[in-house]
Amino acid sequence: LGIHGYAFAITNNGYILTHPDLRPLYGDGKKRRKPNYSSVDLSEVEWEDKDDTLRNAMVNRKTGTFSMEVTKSVDKGKRVLVLHNDYYYTDIKGTPFSLGVALSRGHGKYFFRGNVTVEEGLHDLEHPDVALADEWTYCNTDEHPEHRYLSQIEAIKIYLSGQEPRLHCDKELIQEVLFDAVVTAPLEAYWTSLVLNKSENSDKGVEIAYLGTRTGLSRINLFVVPDELTNQDFLTAEDKEGVFNADHFPLWYKRAAEQVPGTFIYSLPFSSGSENRSVVLASTAIQLLDERKSPIAAVTSQATCSEAAAVNYTEPYDLGQA
Repeated sequence: LGIHGYAFAITNNGYILTHPDLRPLYGDGKKRRKPNYSSVDLSEVEWEDKDDTLRNAMVNRKTGTFSMEVTKSVDKGKRVLVLHNDYYYTDIKGTPFSLGVALSRGHGKYFFRGNVTVEEGLHDLEHPDVALADEWTYCNTDEHPEHRYLSQIEAIKIYLSGQEPRLHCDKELIQEVLFDAVVTAPLEAYWTSLVLNKSENSDKGVEIAYLGTRTGLSRINLFVVPDELTNQDFLTAEDKEGVFNADHFPLWYKRAAEQVPGTFIYSLPFSSGSENRSVVLASTAIQLLDERKSPIAAVTSQATCSEAAAVNYTEPYDLGQA
């Protein structure tokens, strides 16, 4: 459903069946849970709906639309994004439940498709700098025991070969991720040339450059050897906010998508105040057109040691055009 979009469902009493904000709350620096998760009302999570317009319409099992400006907390409540959401809702036939979908206005309503051959798509998908969101379901590898050892890329290859009819995959998503693999392939050679032409001041500047697309594909290039990274957990499974997770896009992707097209957003971790060295992130969204309604094609970022940040920002790296 896009960078900020999500689906949710409620009962005819207004209680939540499923919602991305149905999660542990944070208080006094410690996690605390609501005593009874079955009694969380829609008004507690969609709290900007002060007049309960959305809630009442869904409780009354109506079909319609509703819009409002919302503040979306990210990074475990440490940062806030201001979005304008359009809500679409209807009743679920044969049940006492109602379904809602929220889409962020602007780029959130648009996407693009492109066609490439399976051969060239698979060729570029297998490059060593390419990764797919492990927690995203391109292919359902849980349905049959013999598929559970497969990575998503391995499952995609088997699916496209037609050798395993029992392997069920998202055909449209796979076509889109193959397209992303092909059109971003030149970045590998471009970033490699930057590494080879790096100045003698190799300890100053960018440590990692990476690009993520809306299909969960990412390309990562190290400008230093792994042991020299300021943050060893950066873009690893331990970095939950930095990688594509099952239920959301990475934090750097979300924040860059809400900036003025063509501009960068710079971020420091909140823990940097007590550290001598930290990572500064510079991220920007890549759009097809220079306007708010253009779909976000990808987000590209660079990570720099904070000790070298002033040097890097004075003469920023050209990360290339997509």
